[in-house]
Amino acid sequence: MAIEYFHIKERDFDLVEQLIQIENSSYDAGGLDVFDLIAMLRHARVYVAVEYDEILGAVYFMRNFDNPDKVFLHSINIIDPQTNPNLGTSLLNIAFADMKTFGIKMVEVNVDPSNYRALKIYREHLGFVASDSMQSEILNGEEILMLQKEL
Repeated sequence: MAIEYFHIKERDFDLVEQLIQIENSSYDAGGLDVFDLIAMLRHARVYVAVEYDEILGAVYFMRNFDNPDKVFLHSINIIDPQTNPNLGTSLLNIAFADMKTFGIKMVEVNVDPSNYRALKIYREHLGFVASDSMQSEILNGEEILMLQKEL
């Protein structure tokens, strides 16, 4: 069976339960809790890659209120990147194509500048460019690099 890519809704109970388990196992206490996840499903957009009714990866987007043509890539979680090395890129490209049909023109993501693997994927494979950087007081002065991609 081929991998299916789509955005899920709150009523996709089995998949939502899987997302809760994935968040709990991947991030311990730092992941999305059930309330955050339900909010994302109701008010944002969550795309998944599914094979045999099992989630292989998920990506979360939020729309920008100040610029409704822009979305923020909140997080991406690929369950086993070694088994499916291009799954994240494929999932993001499917999501970008779908969002473009809804009038989204720009995607923005924040990246730790020392996360070279993520930077390489965003820049070289997905076409993101650096748009800004800032020192985050919340993160004790650590730098955050902002990347953008036009759809």
